[in-house]
Amino acid sequence: MRFIADFHIHSKYSRATSKEMILENIDSFADDKGILVMGTGDFTHPQWFNEIKTKLEPAEPGLFKLKKEYKRETLKGTFSETRFILTVEISSIYSKEGKVRRIHNLIFIPSMESAENLRNELIKMGCNLNSDGRPIIGLDSEKLAEIVFNINLEAVIIPAHAWTPWFSIFGSMSGFDSIEECFGKYTDKIFAIETGLSCYDKKTELLTENGWKKFTEVSYKDKVCTLNSKTGKIEFQKPTKIHNYSYKGKMYRLKTKRVDLLVTPNHNLLVSGCDFRKLPEFSLKTAEESFGKSKRFKKDGNWIGKKSKYFTLPAVNIKHGSRYYSGLRIKKEKKLPIKPWLKFFGFWIAEGWTTEGKNGDYNVCIANKNDELLSEMKEILENFGYTVYWDKKINNIVRVRNYQLFNYLKQFGKSSDKFIPLEIKSLSKELLEIFFEYYIKGDGHRYGRNKKGLSATTISIKLRDDLQDLALRLGMSAYYKLGYKKGTPILSLPKAKAMGYRQSADSWIIYFIRKNLHTILPSIIKKYKYTESWVDFNNKVYCVTIPNHVVYIRRNGIPVWCGNSDPAMNRRLSKLDNIALISNSDSHSLRKIGREANIFNTELSYNGIINVIKSGGPRFVSTIEFFPEEGKYHYDGHRACEICLSPEKTKKLKNICPKCGEKLTIGVMNRVDELADREIGKDFVPYRNLIPLGEIIAEAFDVGENTKQVKKEYEKLIKTFGNELKILMEISESELKSVADPRVAESIKRVREGKVKIRPGYDGEYGEIKIFTDEEREKLKNQGSLV
Repeated sequence: MRFIADFHIHSKYSRATSKEMILENIDSFADDKGILVMGTGDFTHPQWFNEIKTKLEPAEPGLFKLKKEYKRETLKGTFSETRFILTVEISSIYSKEGKVRRIHNLIFIPSMESAENLRNELIKMGCNLNSDGRPIIGLDSEKLAEIVFNINLEAVIIPAHAWTPWFSIFGSMSGFDSIEECFGKYTDKIFAIETGLSCYDKKTELLTENGWKKFTEVSYKDKVCTLNSKTGKIEFQKPTKIHNYSYKGKMYRLKTKRVDLLVTPNHNLLVSGCDFRKLPEFSLKTAEESFGKSKRFKKDGNWIGKKSKYFTLPAVNIKHGSRYYSGLRIKKEKKLPIKPWLKFFGFWIAEGWTTEGKNGDYNVCIANKNDELLSEMKEILENFGYTVYWDKKINNIVRVRNYQLFNYLKQFGKSSDKFIPLEIKSLSKELLEIFFEYYIKGDGHRYGRNKKGLSATTISIKLRDDLQDLALRLGMSAYYKLGYKKGTPILSLPKAKAMGYRQSADSWIIYFIRKNLHTILPSIIKKYKYTESWVDFNNKVYCVTIPNHVVYIRRNGIPVWCGNSDPAMNRRLSKLDNIALISNSDSHSLRKIGREANIFNTELSYNGIINVIKSGGPRFVSTIEFFPEEGKYHYDGHRACEICLSPEKTKKLKNICPKCGEKLTIGVMNRVDELADREIGKDFVPYRNLIPLGEIIAEAFDVGENTKQVKKEYEKLIKTFGNELKILMEISESELKSVADPRVAESIKRVREGKVKIRPGYDGEYGEIKIFTDEEREKLKNQGSLV
């Protein structure tokens, strides 16, 4: 069974919590949100526990439901099927190893009896459970674990909001450096933590399965070219997140003959050291860490591709008949041996074209001065079963009249429109080498003293880009330069020169580089007057998040492997490899329920849920998170002075506020950097970044979230589509546009695509997310009034 769960909330008995947080409201509001399983929160509080025992009744094993007499209608006029699981967040403040520790732990209990026993045991230990729904106790986390597991071995402890500075297991101000330090002999029973959670300029492009794209053109449907750093294999993966936001500050600029980058200071570069006695060991390091140091960039990868024995020429309908009868004759698909086909197709892409005569002549042609090559092409085509004409007197042309072959090849158009289809690029390296060899025989050029340099020329931008893609799959890299501009007189051919011919389009020279590494030393930069510097920047920056964390990018025609943005920061700690990551709202109000949650596909029971968290796998479908930058401790800073800083800037300032001289509050990203022992971790449960629907509507209308306008639009959408999370994740754009205000529909679309502007949170100040500029909002508003 597929369902969504939010385990961490608070009741009206917790500090700074809405009085509306009662079981009746939580039950109905969870249904409007799209959540099936809710944590009760706060079960150690005596009054709240009495309400839990009075108003809930057993449902599936270890789960509970609200009794019928307490049910309230949802916005849709129905009654919910919400289930509850017994949970409580406990705040432990104590001294250990000479340091004050402030740790929040989330506890799951499978029965009312065990919850009662835990309450009684904590009271015996002198804990005050009356003052707050989230009790503050003086017990060591290890001692708390001992008490919990002695009461019920099926109970679960999960460190809450694991990275917040002041009250968490890895917090910068009062946490530990590892789970072992915190829980001691009970470490093996801690199998999950609760989480809560850099870029390129617009000239940088990204290689996808469908060619090179600007970041603004990349969608969640695209498969992006990535490098598996463990295996060295080239893999294509869909982005889990797309970034697009405004940035003002310094950018790292690196420009050499083989690398061209303009990235934010915290952006990850895939580099190795320059100890030439050892094989390079590549890892992700920030631009700021790499600045001014010797380094090597990786330029190749291991492409596997598909092995195939045949190429299939598609079936085609051929017109036939007379003036008395006309119809279509189906020419069945034709299987051709793959290796001869690749020889022909590679050479044809370089030197061939198609023509269509008025009398139904459909010609496939190749011209070249080399009789030996044309003879080979003639033999290949004849072996395919075609009749071949070779006109040696006029331009040395080999020609085939065949509609089926013509119909397939005509898609590649004229010289300026040619390209390499995905079905060819997807082939194995061995087969691609055949295609490439014969393409080079047609349009290639060898240069240099030993003729080891290799280049090709084309006026097709698409073919230029495909050749760059092909080079990577062949274990090389390639960069391009503009050869001759459109309109330039052609002087290299005597006949063309005499006739006054000019370039019909820009021509491009693609240089193929077999060297796999590009070394950059400070002395080389100085000698060749390359650029490595910091430049001022005030514009938008872009990136994607990919499971492999390494993407193939290019800038000004020069490609290189480089890091992606927003790495799964928890997975930078190898000690967390076997630890599950869950997300919950920690909600203190009804509106915030489900802003972070978990999606499961498992049995609806206490053990069903806990076992999936333990084991992971496809049954733990994904987590739902707000954008990490929105968290109120994402970056470092000092709220009183309105200072917000990246970890890199904080380190330069030695953790001191540049305005007042006080210590800065160290945020989540800085703490991750401090504890991380690597850049890339193992696979993990996917996640999706969302913004609550009420906040989206308020931003779309540019009004407060509590206004009647927002409430009216929210209720309309819930009544139409069922629940909030379904609207945010599943309802199609066309359905949304048919019901929602245009500004709201567009806002939801942008949030799904990650196209939001973010000011990171710091020192207790929530981050600010903007979806529209004022001009964009007004334009959409006017569109709505015209409908």
